[in-house]
Amino acid sequence: MVRRSKPAGYLIIVIVVLGIALIGTFVLGRTYSNLSLKEAPFSRLPYVPSFDPIEDVTLGFPPDSTYAAPATPSAAIRAIEIYPTQIIMLTGGRAARIIDTRPPRTLSSLVKVIGNKRWISESSGTVTLDAAVIIEDGASMSVQAPVTSGLVMTARPGVFLGAMQGKLSITGVYVRASNTGVPDTSSSPASVADRPFVFASQGSTMVIKNSTFSYLGRNWNSSYGLTWSNGSTGSVSNSTFDQDYIGVYSSDSSGLKVMHDKFYHCTLYGIDPHSGSSHLSIEYNISDFNGRHGIIFSNHVTDSIVQYNVTKGNGLNGIMMDEASAHNIIIHNTVTDNGSDGVVIANSSSNVISDNAVSGNRVGITVRGNTTDTKVYGNKVIANIMASQGVALAGNTVYGNGGQWSARRIGLIWLSAFALLLVLFGITRAMKWRRTPNHRAVAANI
Repeated sequence: MVRRSKPAGYLIIVIVVLGIALIGTFVLGRTYSNLSLKEAPFSRLPYVPSFDPIEDVTLGFPPDSTYAAPATPSAAIRAIEIYPTQIIMLTGGRAARIIDTRPPRTLSSLVKVIGNKRWISESSGTVTLDAAVIIEDGASMSVQAPVTSGLVMTARPGVFLGAMQGKLSITGVYVRASNTGVPDTSSSPASVADRPFVFASQGSTMVIKNSTFSYLGRNWNSSYGLTWSNGSTGSVSNSTFDQDYIGVYSSDSSGLKVMHDKFYHCTLYGIDPHSGSSHLSIEYNISDFNGRHGIIFSNHVTDSIVQYNVTKGNGLNGIMMDEASAHNIIIHNTVTDNGSDGVVIANSSSNVISDNAVSGNRVGITVRGNTTDTKVYGNKVIANIMASQGVALAGNTVYGNGGQWSARRIGLIWLSAFALLLVLFGITRAMKWRRTPNHRAVAANI
């Protein structure tokens, strides 16, 4: 009969005890209590009632003017207003020149009509704006390749491209600020006065296709990047937004479509429907590596659909419904590796979260605040630090999620394992010591 050697027996004991400790680490070493809300300090100006950008520039006010403290009109603020029967050039809110003509159909044609390079110029298919251009009162303009392949807006107060009760289309154009130094996700918000943008207001229609927008927008009223507001509508498709303050923003806009676009490294958000917007279609977009949220609805954004989007690597949440944003459907999205949570419903009711793939986030799905009738089903919630907070996930596929690693629990598990090994070895040694005299006595009698 072959006996197992003593070292082999000790080794088996060590393996068994350490194996139990390892299993205990993964089973008992996490705590599943709620994670505290992640906060990311961000330097953003407080909201103050102020003029919209078109009011500012047509009055000659610098763009940081407020209702309480309107600035003095400045001749440095220049605007080109395009009406159905005339063009008015304004400096400091006063007409410097009036041109009686039908509205030019393109920016390239406008360059020829204005004939002043200090206001607007063109070189090799790229138009440069040194003044605001505003399409108004039913006038329309197309900015389209190959006639215009590039649009550069000088980073100076009062420069933007906009429409007020007009129609604006941009197709196949690279639109950027002349200063590409800011913003980026690591810098503080850009100066109020210096960042150009694109803006549709007061019932305008703005349609964007196959274009790129870079280094636009600033932290001020409707000047965030590409904005639809005050009853404006339209669409943006197959376009890229890179290093803007906010990629797409809306306020009191209905029926806006944001489809097949890419949003990268925007300072604040990729897509930000806001303040009473409704009946939106946010579909097939990629919104990655933005400073805070990939997609956020905030302040009564309702009756909209968010589907087939990808949000990855954003500083906070992937997709968020906030401040009474109700009756929205979040479906078939991929939400991964965001700095905070995957899908968040905050103080918003009657939303549906269905058939999304949510993985690698701090919390997969979070529901908090004043929420009722939130439906969560058919989602795959995988490998998040926690699966959910504030909502049960029955009816979803949930696995590989954990709680928070507890250093105290893990320490106690391994301390207990080593203590058990010491006790076992101590008992073994004691038993061996007790048997030793008997063995010697038997040997003496032989």
